[in-house]
Order: sequence, then C-alpha cells, then structure tokens
Amino acid sequence: MKNVLVKEMSIFKREDIRRLQYCIYRTFLREPRLYYHEGAKRCHVVRNTFTQYWEEGLENEVFFPPQIRLKMYENRKEYIYLIQNDSAHELYQYYRERQNVVYLVFTSGKFDLLIQTTKPLEGVLDTALLHGCRSNYFYPETPFYSFETALDKMEALLNCPHNPSKSIVTFPEEPEIEGSYYGWRIFPYVKYNLRVTYTSIIKELGISYPSFHKGFNYLLSISTVLLPYYPFGFQQYAHHFFVVWTRYEDMVRKFFSLLPCHVSITKVNDALLIYASIKEGGRFKVRFFNLCYQILELGLAERFWTTIPIHHWTPDI
Repeated sequence: MKNVLVKEMSIFKREDIRRLQYCIYRTFLREPRLYYHEGAKRCHVVRNTFTQYWEEGLENEVFFPPQIRLKMYENRKEYIYLIQNDSAHELYQYYRERQNVVYLVFTSGKFDLLIQTTKPLEGVLDTALLHGCRSNYFYPETPFYSFETALDKMEALLNCPHNPSKSIVTFPEEPEIEGSYYGWRIFPYVKYNLRVTYTSIIKELGISYPSFHKGFNYLLSISTVLLPYYPFGFQQYAHHFFVVWTRYEDMVRKFFSLLPCHVSITKVNDALLIYASIKEGGRFKVRFFNLCYQILELGLAERFWTTIPIHHWTPDI
C-alpha cells in the first residue's frame, strides 16, 4: 500500500486512518500471521501505530480477523439450502442442535432460512427454494474508493457489451498433503481467526509446535483465506443475500466485486449466491438497487432474489 506516511498518531486525519487500515487489511489478507513490526514496515508506519489501528479496526468492526473457508473436493462437500417455511423460527432452533450444520441464518425476504451443512439434509426439500453443493467461495479483494465511485463503475460496466459465461463446478480429488491429521484437530480453533495465539491450542491439544505448523499449513492449502473488511464499520452497512440466475456469471461477479466492502460469492446449482453490503444512506441504496434492476432489464439475468439476514449462528468449538 503506497502513500501511507509515517505520522504521530495524534495528527492522523480520518482519511489517513482509512488509508492505513486499508493497508493493514491487505497486509494480513496476504500474510495472516505476519508479525506487527513486519506489517508496520509494509504500511510505512511505526509498530505502535500499526497495532493501535489494527486493534481499533477490530473493535469498531472495520475488519474482522483473517479466516479460512474450506475448498470443496469429491470427498468433502458442503450443502446449502434456502428454505421457505411458516415455522422458520422453530426450524432455526431445531437446526442449531444438528451435528452437521456449520452455518445457519434466519432471514427476511424471499426465503426464511439459509442452512449450510456438511451432509445432505433429509425432509426439507419440499420447502427448499434452492439447494445443492456449494462451489468454492470467491472473495474479491475490496477496492479502495468511495461508494459513489463504485456505483459509477457499476453503471459503466452495465453499459459495456458482455459475452455469456457460465462456470462449471467440479469437485476434484483432494491432494495428499502432509499435516492433515493435525490440521483437522486445530481447524475449529483457527477457522474464524488465523491470528489466534496458538500456545493455548498446543497445550489444550497436547501437540508440538512443529505439528501445529504442519496442520496450519495444510489448512491453508485446502482453504480460501478471507478478511472481512468494512471501511466505515460493519454497522454502517445494510447487509443482503442475493441469488442470481444468469448466463453472464463473469459480469455479475465483477459487478458485485466493485463494491468497496466485503463480498462473498459461491455457486449453488445454477445460481450465484452472493453476500454483499451497501453503505447506509438512501441515495446509495436506491441507486444500487436501480442498477440491480437494470441487470434484469438488460437481459443479463433471468431471476434476481434478495433477502436480509436477521440472525446467524455457527457452532461452538
């Protein structure tokens, strides 16, 4: 990250802080366990400044710790179900107790529940609007510009010609990599925070430092790294799930990738399932959804759903 100047913390302006925190985001996205003093060098500030604005960013939910999500292989798949049900609240409580559920969201909109599992579910297909194995996640790197600029870029993108594009989801054989035994033991501890202090994990599991590192490197090789980043803080955004059926998948991915905050994209059967956030403020949301409508109007998508997440759950370690 260029043009981040070394300054005393007391004279940092708000734009300086955002620029520095963006550099911190990119630094830990690329090297999640980098030492603070090395990260400070990358961002051209002193260690104390780097550490302060990383910790303040976490506290204010400008970003979350670097994390991993598993890639999909023939022997390991995850399944996503979008459920519409009048008893969604009771189902939400029920699936919190199911062993194979890894992610659960109570929502408001086209569907009532999003359920993600490690094994196929039984007895829900009659209420599932969409279900199937997910693809690997795609997390575009968040760009550094304003939301107004993002909307301008999105509008310009829609005004360009586009060729049809469809991705084929495949599930290859998992490669044989050293460290799998230790990787799966430490996975619950590092899935949502790759920077966690590993001394306590080593003591709790009774493994050695070399074994931990073998397991850690194994997990990195079979996972996708993400670092959710919201420049103005998580609470300043309106969060949505989007489900898009399109013959122009590359264009739709690029469209959502232009948003200047965290975006998650996966594919379930023939639909793209996207988690994206819009900066609060009426003019942003109205213009953004007008552009989404243009995707339909231009024939770049056949169907387009949107749903608001209300409450989510993930299993404890």
